[in-house]
Amino acid sequence: MSSLLRVVRRLIGPMALLGAVAFAIWFRLGRPVAARPLRVDRGTVVLEAFGRGTIESQREAAVGFDLIGRLSEVLVDEGDRVSLGQELARLETSQAEADLRLAKTGISAARASLERLAADEKRARALVSAAERDSQRTSALSATGVVSAQQKDDASDRLRVARADLDRVLAQRAEATRGIDVAASGAKQKQVAMVRATLLAPFEGLVTRRLREPGDTVTVGSTVLRIVDPTQTYARAAMDESVLHDLSTDQRGWLWFPGAAEPVPGKVTRIAWEADRQTHEVFAELTPDKLERRVAIGQRVDARVELARKENALRVPIAAILRDGSGAYVLVDRSGRVTLERPRFGISGREHVEVIEGLAEGDTLLSPPSPGAKLSPGRRWRAQ
Repeated sequence: MSSLLRVVRRLIGPMALLGAVAFAIWFRLGRPVAARPLRVDRGTVVLEAFGRGTIESQREAAVGFDLIGRLSEVLVDEGDRVSLGQELARLETSQAEADLRLAKTGISAARASLERLAADEKRARALVSAAERDSQRTSALSATGVVSAQQKDDASDRLRVARADLDRVLAQRAEATRGIDVAASGAKQKQVAMVRATLLAPFEGLVTRRLREPGDTVTVGSTVLRIVDPTQTYARAAMDESVLHDLSTDQRGWLWFPGAAEPVPGKVTRIAWEADRQTHEVFAELTPDKLERRVAIGQRVDARVELARKENALRVPIAAILRDGSGAYVLVDRSGRVTLERPRFGISGREHVEVIEGLAEGDTLLSPPSPGAKLSPGRRWRAQ
């Protein structure tokens, strides 16, 4: 009996240790793990493209003068609305006005000279006519011997002198006529310069930048004002090149402005043919249906474009999809245990992903209860 007690005592320690190990294994592997259940249901899945961009205007212009001068007036300021043809700025025109007066004076002097030459021409023609008659009469009398040969030669010389004088007057008149044309052309140029010294609005719009002030010297091509048409705005959004195949014009989209509670609906109106060579993003232009809020050109905006939509699709929450080296998978409840499944997925939306096969409506998906936690397949589970 005492030997039996000794054997029992020797076995108590190992058996207790074995029991503790078995309990620990059961506690770790057999105890249900906490999981967050999610349902496989049916609903709408929308595939969207996201982009970030800026507000631009269909019509904008950097306006300036096409001649060199000094600004005398800038008639508008930033934020002012302007109409087509409205005066925006002026250059100093004192020198141009003096040049125009001088040109007009030259025209008057040339016309007076032309009038004087017209009288000289009339007198020269009369002298030529008289010299021609005298030469004809002298030639006839010389043939009969009434006048001498010397008198005939003198009459011929007077006719040649009269004709030369007429040619001189005609040449001066032609030169005076050309002088009038040159002076008139110069005056016209000065008048055009006076017109060009006033900067006009190319279209109805809004002044967004004022880059020059009175007294500044401007050159050809320098910008004085920037004008945009705020009624024709659009968003130019940069999107990942992977969505280019699915992008098309007239697709529905939404514009999210910073601080706005609701997006502004619109549609894709243009897709750029060239991608950014550094970021490899493509640019899509979205035109809002109706823009009632105030926007600024260059303002940041987020854009979403609907690429595809599935109604009544079998879907799972994005939170239920996990990934490993073999791809995407989900954890499903099968007879109260965590089971790994690899369904075939379709399009992915912001909150749900379409399931093509591998799951059924009503299946319970299991998600880790907290970030970083894991669920091991085969374990029993309990809802957290």
